[in-house]
Amino acid sequence: MSKVEFKVIDNDYQIVKSTDEKYILLSLFIGKFRESDNIQEIIDMLEDVKNENKTWKEVIEPYGMFLPIGYDSGHFKCDKEIAYFISDQQEYQNMEMPLQELIDLMKDWKTF
Repeated sequence: MSKVEFKVIDNDYQIVKSTDEKYILLSLFIGKFRESDNIQEIIDMLEDVKNENKTWKEVIEPYGMFLPIGYDSGHFKCDKEIAYFISDQQEYQNMEMPLQELIDLMKDWKTF
C-alpha cells in the first residue's frame, strides 16, 4: 500500500496527500519541497547518508540538527537505514520508514 499519493489540483498545483493519518508527517515533508532543484538537494543529502559518504550530522550542519517538516508540524532526521519523522504536534504520529523508500518517493515526486 502506498503511503502517499501525488495529485494535481486545478490543473496546475501539485500536492502530496497521505493515504492514512499515520503518514501525514511524511506527506508534509515531501510536499514541502516544490522545486526540482530543492528536491534533488534533499535526494543527494539522503543518498550521501545512505551510502555512508557523510553522516546525518555532516549533511545537516548548514541547517541545524534537523530538517523542519512543513507547517511546524515536526522535524526530520535519518541514519543510513531509517528515516525518522518526529512530531511537534499532538495530533500527528511519529513515524519511521526505510531510508531507501523515502529516497524513492522523493525521486517520484521530482518527476511527477
